Amino acid sequence: MIHDRGRGPEIVGTRITVYNLLPYLFDDAVTETEIAKLYGLTVEQVAALRAHALNHADAVLARHREIEARLARGNPPELVEQLKNTHERLLKFKEWRRRRDEAEAEADQFREVPTFNDWLDDQSSHASEQH
Repeated sequence: MIHDRGRGPEIVGTRITVYNLLPYLFDDAVTETEIAKLYGLTVEQVAALRAHALNHADAVLARHREIEARLARGNPPELVEQLKNTHERLLKFKEWRRRRDEAEAEADQFREVPTFNDWLDDQSSHASEQH
């Protein structure tokens, strides 16, 4: 029921890793049924992940500490700058779309909307041109 595709031990058929459930797995007050309901899993899946965590506690906890340390450091400055630039480009794009949509709406309000009879006239004129 447990495999590792490079993100850490996870439940087969899901993207839920042992690290997602770690706070619950070592808490005696939380039952496997509660965890299963919380994550949409079966009790058997949670039990398998708990067994894996307990059988490999040193490795699981060491990797979890590495993950927590990386999260605490935050993103590197160059990535923060790249994210800021990307966000600014997104805002400019949204503004461009808004102005374009407004211009189209303004142009449309002066455009006469064809009626069904206009379409019929157009169809009959095309038919007579073909004969």
